[in-house]
Amino acid sequence: MKRKLGIKGVYYEQRRNTKKSREENRHGDELEKAKKETALNNGYFIASLFLSLLAIGNVIILLFRHYKIFSKRIDLADVLWFIIFLSSAIEYGTKYVYLKQKRDLFIMIFWLLGLAGCLMSIAKS
Repeated sequence: MKRKLGIKGVYYEQRRNTKKSREENRHGDELEKAKKETALNNGYFIASLFLSLLAIGNVIILLFRHYKIFSKRIDLADVLWFIIFLSSAIEYGTKYVYLKQKRDLFIMIFWLLGLAGCLMSIAKS
């Protein structure tokens, strides 16, 4: 059964649907939440990957330290800062790609500058 609403009725229906939609999405859009979570997971994955590589590298160094294969010493703090900068840059880069917010782009550039400084510190030592 069709209802004839007229112009005022259509306007009322649109306002009611808009209000209902706002109430459903007041805690945020589900797709946007999923994209933010994916970006965060990418950052965590990179951090855990590099920490795992660091642990494996330490085991290799302990096994071969008598053979003087690894003569260069790298400060652990520099490596940990490298991991933090890289994982944060990847997180905000992914957020920028998904959400297209300029704020995320500027934050990613900040983390990349820190990463460049950290790489220079590692290369200098």
